Amino acid sequence: MATDTARHRPRDGRDGDRARLLFVMEQTLGHVAHTRNLEQALAREDWIDGRVARLPFEPVGVSRLPGLRNWSFRASMMARLALKRELDRGPLDGAFIHTQVASLLSAGVMRSLPTVVSLDATPRNFDEVGMAYAHQRGAAVGEVVKAMINRRAFLGASALVTSSQAAADSLMADYGVPGARIHVIPPGVDIERFRPSDGPRTDGPIRVLFVGGDFQRKGGYDLLAAARGLPEIELDLVTSARVSVPAAVRCRVHSGLQPGDADLTALYRRADIFALPSLGDCLPQALAEAAASGLPLVATSTGAMAEVVRDNVNGFIVPPGSVTDLRAALRALAKRPDLRRAMGLESLALARRHHDAMSNYRRIFELMAESAGRRPARWLAASPRSA
Repeated sequence: MATDTARHRPRDGRDGDRARLLFVMEQTLGHVAHTRNLEQALAREDWIDGRVARLPFEPVGVSRLPGLRNWSFRASMMARLALKRELDRGPLDGAFIHTQVASLLSAGVMRSLPTVVSLDATPRNFDEVGMAYAHQRGAAVGEVVKAMINRRAFLGASALVTSSQAAADSLMADYGVPGARIHVIPPGVDIERFRPSDGPRTDGPIRVLFVGGDFQRKGGYDLLAAARGLPEIELDLVTSARVSVPAAVRCRVHSGLQPGDADLTALYRRADIFALPSLGDCLPQALAEAAASGLPLVATSTGAMAEVVRDNVNGFIVPPGSVTDLRAALRALAKRPDLRRAMGLESLALARRHHDAMSNYRRIFELMAESAGRRPARWLAASPRSA
């Protein structure tokens, strides 16, 4: 890809120019909802001329050929081509790439085009939970090379945005990224869509909601096992997996629901408890959705889940794979409506404080303006919606 710096240099422009920004977004798992919320936030900002390039996970065309199916290669090549296409249309003021996997082949471009790289976990973070994903570290030499490639991309970015403090800590400790260049800004959720029910339910069993496509890794079978000793609860399982429910468990399985579906948000509002006992995870978007819905949370001590689930504050953290501890946490919440109410209020406060998507995207847009060498006020002043 050409690296003509004149094509990459931010436009001088006059006050009132719109910022021309490109957003390159992976389309896997929770990143789909991330993209949808980003587009909603962009629609509110008149000072941004924003384009979104989606990177599909499923191989198409020549990417189906052996040797070209590797996601890191495909994602970073698609991102590089998206940058080239947009730069061919004219100069950009900045770019945003999510995740760092898609940035690996664009380090040269990032040296001249102000770019914010976003990630939910570093490769080292992923290695720590990789067993649950059937992921294994490679040979020592290969791991050194992988770390060098990722570090090159991290240091080529003007700034980095992480979904969690755990990822920020890893960037500093494992990849030598200066802390001043790292900003912890979770993707957040649409708090107008994910919101508490109008009032507490007073009839029927306690409803426990689970949302996880990878049923086994997300701890779905542990949840079914825990429910066998809790006749006072019933489960709502949202998953793409085929699930065999034990006869002793009251349960409904909901398949085919997509992020943001009205039926999914209705399930959040009808739930009393949210449970996600993952065997391995980073920071699932479903936790923030449940918090915004005002639910007490039960999760495991894997990845950065404890950054949303504050143990004994807005829910309970249990060890991964411990059905006994999971059952005890669910029983405590099922038997005490006052505890559910108090923890749900704590979840709601945390979501509104840290996981409001529109507010968090606004922070990212302003960070991009700063990375482009422009005071945000010069662009924001042109936007009637920013007053």
